[in-house]
Amino acid sequence: MPLTPQDHEDIRQLVARYNFAVDFGDFEGWADCFTPDGVFHCTPEGGPVTGLHVGRDALVAYARTHYSYAQGRARHWNWNLLIDGDGDEATMACYLTSFRAMEPGVPATFGATGVYRDRLVRVDGRWLFAHRHIHVDPQPPPVDR
Repeated sequence: MPLTPQDHEDIRQLVARYNFAVDFGDFEGWADCFTPDGVFHCTPEGGPVTGLHVGRDALVAYARTHYSYAQGRARHWNWNLLIDGDGDEATMACYLTSFRAMEPGVPATFGATGVYRDRLVRVDGRWLFAHRHIHVDPQPPPVDR
């Protein structure tokens, strides 16, 4: 059975819960967006918040690490959600844009862009990430002015 409009909306709401949870330090809530054996993979490897994280404990630990770097200032935005699926399984690709919120009165600064590629499953009526891969785009060098 093809995905319904409600499935598409439920998946969009999952993405929103995921972003709010990681940005505001809800470590358990972020891990709740995944299946118990869920996978989060951030590439390219080598940064403080990159790598492969498998299972609930690793996901909670990743969310803690991310928050320790972002300090509650990260703002993740996802765009152009391309969702496809059938029954209780779906795939999604979407863009990431992130910003850093600054002190009051200081404009937010650009953080990064990237592309998510996801596998989702419906478990007990809820859509969850089974595997979420973000490839963060290379950052250009700063402009010398």
